[in-house]
Amino acid sequence: RVLSCGLKDFCAHGGDAAGTAAGDKRVPKIASVVGILGHLASRHAGSIKQELLRMFHESLGSSREHHKATVPFLLQLALMSPTLLATVSPELVDSLKPPVLNQLHQHFSAMPRDELDGVVGVVVHLLCHTSAGALRTLRFLLATAAP
Repeated sequence: RVLSCGLKDFCAHGGDAAGTAAGDKRVPKIASVVGILGHLASRHAGSIKQELLRMFHESLGSSREHHKATVPFLLQLALMSPTLLATVSPELVDSLKPPVLNQLHQHFSAMPRDELDGVVGVVVHLLCHTSAGALRTLRFLLATAAP
């Protein structure tokens, strides 16, 4: 429920990839969402990880407006919470198989260039600050870039 409310608020306040990349402060509840999830992570890390991954995968196959904002919302959560990033990053890398990568490509192909550049910048920043599963992530990037 916390993630769902956070996503709705993110969408209501114009949360998009460009806002995420710029660290937009217009989304007032996201700090509360991060705080609540951080508190819950000590006892419910598995459930939180499962829900974050479910939201990610569900959003890729949908053209509904709030699903378009899900990936930028999740990126913003990861930027604000190293704990959430560390919780989900190893499993996320494992789930990035060719069909999912194709869905990501389709999901972002209609995005304006400046917003797409912002998303790429956020992803690169997160990759540089991820210690959990860093070797696995590097191997994935090398294998994907040069199969």
